Amino acid sequence: MFKSKLFGAIVALSAAALLAPATTASAATKRISYEEAWAVCKQDVSILPGEQQQNRYARGAACMKKHGYRLKKSSMQ
Repeated sequence: MFKSKLFGAIVALSAAALLAPATTASAATKRISYEEAWAVCKQDVSILPGEQQQNRYARGAACMKKHGYRLKKSSMQ
């Protein structure tokens, strides 16, 4: 009886320890605005001159997705 309660307590503490850092880290991050994210991503995309348009578009879309936004086609022009 004592061993099963001890095992249950250990499992509960382990689960709480695994979930604690994930909740505190996500609360600390602040989402930047769409315009700020586009400015950051536009700098990343324009680093490699001579890169084809499809590659730049894919890099821009991936960067915007990293910041939590979908890339609009009209913003690439």
